[in-house]
Amino acid sequence: MAVSTPTMAPLTRRSLLQQMAIGSGIVSVSGCIAPTIPGLSNGKGIPKPFTNDAYKASYVSDGRWAVEGHDGGRTSSASSTLPHGDVGVAWLRRPGTDPHGTTPPIVGPNRVYIGYTESSTDADNPDAYLAGFDAKTGNQQLEKHLDTGRTVGLGLAGDRLLAVTRSPDYDQATLTALTRNGAIQWADTLPDVTGSPAIVDGTCYVATRNEENAVYAYSLDGTQQWRTSIDGECYTATCADHDGVYVGLSDGRIAALNASTGARRWSKQIATPVECCPDIQATPTVADGRLYVPGLAGELVAADTADGTVLWRTAVGDEDDDNAIPSPAVTADTAYMNTYHEGLIAIDIADGSIRWRSAENGDNQPPAVGDGGVVVPQDDSVVAYETSDCPVWTIDIPVPDIGMAAYIMDTEVALAHEMCYVGVADGRLYAIGTHE
Repeated sequence: MAVSTPTMAPLTRRSLLQQMAIGSGIVSVSGCIAPTIPGLSNGKGIPKPFTNDAYKASYVSDGRWAVEGHDGGRTSSASSTLPHGDVGVAWLRRPGTDPHGTTPPIVGPNRVYIGYTESSTDADNPDAYLAGFDAKTGNQQLEKHLDTGRTVGLGLAGDRLLAVTRSPDYDQATLTALTRNGAIQWADTLPDVTGSPAIVDGTCYVATRNEENAVYAYSLDGTQQWRTSIDGECYTATCADHDGVYVGLSDGRIAALNASTGARRWSKQIATPVECCPDIQATPTVADGRLYVPGLAGELVAADTADGTVLWRTAVGDEDDDNAIPSPAVTADTAYMNTYHEGLIAIDIADGSIRWRSAENGDNQPPAVGDGGVVVPQDDSVVAYETSDCPVWTIDIPVPDIGMAAYIMDTEVALAHEMCYVGVADGRLYAIGTHE
């Protein structure tokens, strides 16, 4: 619904209880229940693909959500208008035979892409795949076997698709560039990576971990522009703007590099240290000269990208609740945080003051902001808010009764084409739109 070790939701008491929840349909704010989603048997199991053409009315041809977090800065903020009015599921697809470990969706001018993993014959040596779907109809147009291993993340730049895969034993990764139709253009092998690529100004940035903590920069033609080793343990994926590349370290520091040369700019403690776990577990966001760092101590910290000076620090959760704080979504004036116990929180980026928070509890997956509101995964549903604490629609995302909390928690949202695309870790891809 969130990738370091493979992405798994923390097994808190709350998440274990969530494993027993069963979704059963599409619910409006007023409480009226529409017909249950096709494919469910008595509310259990994974729904089968279906199409509801009436909910494609909001689709427009323009749209893009190019990487996890929308852009290189991971702002999760797009100009696409949120579906509004009579909102429902336009289509649902699930590629492969038994997909899992699905990446967040990315969206191009005509297609939605996800990466996924199959372990049908050998659980120790799974296969990594890339799938592409028509953004309006949901028709699958691409399925590409990438490598043996697991798909970590995708990116889209110009006419290039970039895919990061991880080997079965997590000792190395591969960065692969493909055409939009799946033809491989080039590939390069790296040490194991921390997460999905960030792409800015035609350059792709990835961070590596374990024994080889470094940041790599690649041109879209496969040329490695630079590699810079990091003094510390890289833990998050990279975020980037025109001037810098930033990566969160396990000890709460941010390492900042020059985007063009890879030269080290600064490395400073940003997140409050905690004893049990890495202090920054979600990828920071960079926008308009500021970094927004989610700290495990239950905080969002704003820092100046020029030198790492902390501008404000806002408590957004209980540091003792053992739940990671996800990446924020950031607009020109507001940062949105989605938290377990405090719900969705809107923060004034000028001074860090809290503007409002939702009454409903949240989740540990990042929100997405579009024109007209913000969308967040909450428990086994996706909820849209206007620029206030009042939800305007809720779509149930049924939880398969398979005993894995990660399937519940790993729900990611992308906003493009005036549709809302929702990827679930078990391979489901939903398109949410407006009824004609």
